[in-house]
Amino acid sequence: MTYVVPNFFIDNKHQSLHQAGSLYCLNYMSKTKSDFVSIRTTMHCMIMMLEGEKIAHLKDGDISISSSEICFLTQNNYFLSERLTKEGKYKSLLVYFDDDFVADFVQKYKIDVRSSQQKDVVTVNYKRKEYYHHCLKDLSRYLMSELDAHFIRLKVEEILLHALREKPKELGQFLATILASSQDRIKYILESNIDLLKSIEDMYRITRLSEGALRRYIKKIYRVTPKVWLDRQRLERSVVMLKNTDQSISQIAAECGYSTVSWFIAQFKNQYGQTPKVFRNIEENI
Repeated sequence: MTYVVPNFFIDNKHQSLHQAGSLYCLNYMSKTKSDFVSIRTTMHCMIMMLEGEKIAHLKDGDISISSSEICFLTQNNYFLSERLTKEGKYKSLLVYFDDDFVADFVQKYKIDVRSSQQKDVVTVNYKRKEYYHHCLKDLSRYLMSELDAHFIRLKVEEILLHALREKPKELGQFLATILASSQDRIKYILESNIDLLKSIEDMYRITRLSEGALRRYIKKIYRVTPKVWLDRQRLERSVVMLKNTDQSISQIAAECGYSTVSWFIAQFKNQYGQTPKVFRNIEENI
């Protein structure tokens, strides 16, 4: 199973999840000895490890996040997350934030983010830095007491400012990467998670847009309705699978979100003028 976060925590009303404006903060604890799950992020994330260790198996390599380390991840990362406990304990603070938070942060503190280089992942070690420990303790306390969102936001900003002082170049590139792609954020979320979209409702959930907002966005960017866009994407995915996999027609239909094989065949023939089976046979003989 693939967990889309923070959507999973929000939709399931996780008891430790707190919303502070556009921020979603989570005090995460577990006594499970180990955990290995597939994760996708639809918001940018700051992982503050308190106890235990996490290994993120990213497409460009593995990132180990140990106790007393903070990891910053941009939205749209897809990775296998391996959680390791220390003496049966695992604790972390998670903060999910959007483009607007970054834009406001950069403007508020007049941060220079001019960079031609991109940085999707940055880690900072705070083991010997007392001010980090104070910040994390305060943030945990704020979340438990459910203080005003303003105080939580200020504490998150303070942690980010400390990280910028530690690694100004890397964090500057991280913030620049977010701002450079902010105009196409929804487009990235939809196109990179097409395999999870089986219905229009899935599009609403993964983008966290209302029906009207999503319809306006799809119309503006793709010049079609959400239903037409999704149908095209599913059929294009089926073409790739027919060409490059040995999966049966029924398996492909199911993976592309069609409730019945007959409906998939009818839609495919309507779009491409031939059945999926005929299409596959022709491709194999080319």
